[in-house]
Amino acid sequence: MTGYVYTIAGGKGGVGKTTTAINVAVSLQDAGHDVVVVDADLGMANLGAMLDVDHSPSLHQVLAGKAAVSDAIIEGPGGITVVPGERNLEAFADADPAKLRKVVKALSTAYEIVLIDTGAGLSHETTVPLGLADGVLLVTTAAEVAIGDTIKTAQLAERIDGDLVGAVLTRADDDTNVS
Repeated sequence: MTGYVYTIAGGKGGVGKTTTAINVAVSLQDAGHDVVVVDADLGMANLGAMLDVDHSPSLHQVLAGKAAVSDAIIEGPGGITVVPGERNLEAFADADPAKLRKVVKALSTAYEIVLIDTGAGLSHETTVPLGLADGVLLVTTAAEVAIGDTIKTAQLAERIDGDLVGAVLTRADDDTNVS
C-alpha cells in the first residue's frame, strides 16, 4: 500500500508554508498517523533550521545522486520525521528537482502520509511537487499580493490535475476580512 502525498504550497515566500507543514505533521502524528515531512523548497530550505535539525545527508544530496533517501531521514523534535534540505547555493545547483518523484514514491511506500513543503513561485522546482500530490494545501496571508499569487498557484495545480484540498490563511486577526 502506498501512502498519501500532500503538497503544502503558496505563491509567496514567508506566508507560513513551512510552519503549516510542521503543524499539520504534528497534528496528523498526534492523531496516530505515520508522517514524514520533506523540505522540497530547494532554493530556500528552512525546515531543518526551524526544527533545529542539522542532518547530513540532506534531500539536496539525494537529488544530486550522492545519497539514498533512507539516509536523509531523521527524527525531529516531538518525534516528527523529516527529510531536511540544505541552505547553501552549491547544494541547490546540484539538486535535480525531477528526481523528487522517485524520492516521494519511496517515502510513500514507507509512510502513511508524505507532506511536501515547497518553495514559493511557479518554477520547475515548485511545479514538480504539485504534480506528485494526491492533494494540495494552499497557504497565504490576507495581503492582496499574496492572495493573487496563491490563486496563480491554484490555477497551475488545476492545470496539472492537482486536487486542491484546502487553504490556510495565516496572520489573520479580528480585523481581517475573510469574505
